[in-house]
Amino acid sequence: MPAPEERIAAEARLIGFPLVGCAPLAPLPHETFLAAWLAEGRAGDMHYLERRTAERLDPRRLVPWARAVIVLAFPYRPPPPPSQDWRTNLRGRIAAYALGGDYHDDITTRLKALGGRLEQVFPAARFRGYVDTGPVLEREWGMRAGLGWIGKNTLLLHRAIGSYFFLAELFTDLELHAVPLPTDHCGSCTRCLVACPTRALEGYAMDPRRCISYLTIEH
Repeated sequence: MPAPEERIAAEARLIGFPLVGCAPLAPLPHETFLAAWLAEGRAGDMHYLERRTAERLDPRRLVPWARAVIVLAFPYRPPPPPSQDWRTNLRGRIAAYALGGDYHDDITTRLKALGGRLEQVFPAARFRGYVDTGPVLEREWGMRAGLGWIGKNTLLLHRAIGSYFFLAELFTDLELHAVPLPTDHCGSCTRCLVACPTRALEGYAMDPRRCISYLTIEH
């Protein structure tokens, strides 16, 4: 009989999630870092990050009955390479993730469908989904579920598709096993740091107040 993790992955792929991982829940060891990050004003105008920090650091405060999280990655098409260097081609470019419809709608539909299928497979289990809709540190749980490592550009990176994917989570009361943390493959590479036009990237850290994405979305 397949292990629960294998059955979950198979059902997720049928729904359209090619990358699936699971991790048992535990408090995240980032309280000191998060407090210092907020105290430095790095959140900018994203004041919602100052709220519900207890839930961010321990999802069991968010979903008290949950024991594990299923993390799902939904890839999107990466952008074509620019025809000219951004320094000489002063034309706007739309982020690749925004070229289609609202990803929240599509992924929420898939997530609900997956939850329904898993309720049939595991009749006694409970599931609750999030798609960038709650105080969940998605990147951290993606790493703990084995989907990739957190790179110098502060994104979750997969060996085959880089960072071109959305994340979604299903919290469950199933007992699921931990996996080894992925290897960091960034090495001595600094291409992302050099390429960032506003120097927002600092090597495994970022100042959102300098980030073009933050400035366009939050303002």
